[in-house]
Amino acid sequence: YVRICLLSMLDTSADISAQSVTATVRVVNGVEAIPHSWPWQVSMQASPFSPIPYMHGCGGSLIHEEWILTAAHCFIPLNVPSFWRMCLGKHHMNSSMDIPSAEECYKVDTIIRHKGFVYEQDPNDITNDIALVHLAKPVNMTKEISPICLPKPGVVMPAGTPCFVTGWGDEKGKNSNLFPKVAEKLNQAALPVIDFETCSKPAYWWDTLRPSMICAGYESPDELKSACQGDSGGPLACTAATAAGGTNTTWEVHGIVSFGAQGCIRDKKPSVFTRVSAFSDWIDSIISV
Repeated sequence: YVRICLLSMLDTSADISAQSVTATVRVVNGVEAIPHSWPWQVSMQASPFSPIPYMHGCGGSLIHEEWILTAAHCFIPLNVPSFWRMCLGKHHMNSSMDIPSAEECYKVDTIIRHKGFVYEQDPNDITNDIALVHLAKPVNMTKEISPICLPKPGVVMPAGTPCFVTGWGDEKGKNSNLFPKVAEKLNQAALPVIDFETCSKPAYWWDTLRPSMICAGYESPDELKSACQGDSGGPLACTAATAAGGTNTTWEVHGIVSFGAQGCIRDKKPSVFTRVSAFSDWIDSIISV
């Protein structure tokens, strides 16, 4: 895995880092990402039975030639592998608008949710919201498809660290429809990390927040940007340089979109992500077998 990840980043990091430096955009009320600049982004699509067409349900991250990292809640109630396909190399939701042959979709043979995953009636009371999806065959790596690296175990990003969330989720964020409008093109947002002490205050997420989570976003109403419905499971990507204080532009998936406020954009309710570095041992125990 490490070898594949590092080789892929040597091929792609220059293009990604160049556009990330100046980006000040968002997913809600969003701006389009540069096509194929986030080559690990996955569109997880479900079709319970024929003739229902596959529809985008969640995002995910390619972390290995056979494994997708995502949120456990994405598989409620559709937890049957044959219902799903994982599409990579995608920018336009309408495949006919994309680069010919860039997109590849893969069947799923196994879905592994964390055994400690808890999803109560309150959709914001979620713990261990992490899952791994095993593909039926290895991914063919291309310029448009390559994995993102995992962070070092236990790493906690400092407050103010600029990270990016990407996805095809609801672009408006002003309602709580069960079937929000999916973006036509992949969007991205620059979201600064908010420290645990602040995000766990009563005015923020209080006791809903766990140490295995990470908050990112903005606090004042005039600058609210957020992940939203349809972005769930997608990555919060940060460069290794921001974690180590260096200049390395290797990208790492530090968060998995987990939950947020109803309507997605509310004062003092930033997006909440599963902190990937808190689950390093769990991930390694599965993908290293």
